[in-house]
Amino acid sequence: MNRTVLTLGMIASFAALAGAAHGPVHVDADTAKAELLAIHQADRRAHFHRDVDALVATLPPDFRFISVRDGKIQTQSPDDLRKRFTQYFQGAEFSAWDDLEPPIIHVSPDGQMGWMIVRVKIAYSKTDSAGKKTQEESVLAWMSACEKRDGKWFTVANATTSAPEPGKP
Repeated sequence: MNRTVLTLGMIASFAALAGAAHGPVHVDADTAKAELLAIHQADRRAHFHRDVDALVATLPPDFRFISVRDGKIQTQSPDDLRKRFTQYFQGAEFSAWDDLEPPIIHVSPDGQMGWMIVRVKIAYSKTDSAGKKTQEESVLAWMSACEKRDGKWFTVANATTSAPEPGKP
């Protein structure tokens, strides 16, 4: 018998035995989806309260968050994101951060990975240091990748698109 075939057969047998020894993974997909939806809802509350700590709390502390936007891939540490959101929230008052359709949520069969696709309308006023107030409004859609570590979900990556402004292609 060919050694490669024998070796591959042994590896497959050991893998099957190892899987049988641990038994099948039972994941409550509905609970996992509810946990991911709770992150999305917490992000909404964090925007209305301008709570940078709440936003950063869903990021793994030892990880560089991956963001895809405007044709670029960017990695940021939790400290980088903290600075970015602190600046973004400065002088901002949100009037909308609302789902335009129900989020689409998926959880891997083993319950360790998940993703969400959301589409929201965001509206806020921004007051600059001179006291000038401007209104901002946009529709964004994004997909967030999440990973479960030690029983807690973390957002590890995000790809965002924005709807074109009226009159622009």
